[in-house]
Amino acid sequence: MGALSQSFKFVPSANVGNTATTAVVYPNNTNTTQVYVSNPLQGDGYFSGADGLHTIQYVMSDDFIGTVTMQATLATAPTSTDWFNVIDTTSQYTVLTNNNASGITTNMVDTYNFTGNFVWVQCVVSINQGSVFLVQYNH
Repeated sequence: MGALSQSFKFVPSANVGNTATTAVVYPNNTNTTQVYVSNPLQGDGYFSGADGLHTIQYVMSDDFIGTVTMQATLATAPTSTDWFNVIDTTSQYTVLTNNNASGITTNMVDTYNFTGNFVWVQCVVSINQGSVFLVQYNH
């Protein structure tokens, strides 16, 4: 990704005072879901970009169970009710996908392009197990 590439930082939604991090790690077998919301980053519309093109890359552990999705807003000073899910940016895993007999750990990487003159974008992770190592963003 080019010079405008950034990484989202996350804090658990229930513990807003915690230090933000680019990785989201959650212990296995807790039978609960933890939601993390990233810091908002400026979208293409913030800079009056003409094409509205955004690219996102999710890098997750091979044992990830949960959902990662992008949200956006057209508001210049958004409140919690101004955000909406961006269509076709959701990665959802409900079962373990790594059946690698060799025992080699591999990361899962999903990449999406989406278009819109969004002023702000953020990422929401609902995680039951595993890790989201990085959410990379470019506009």
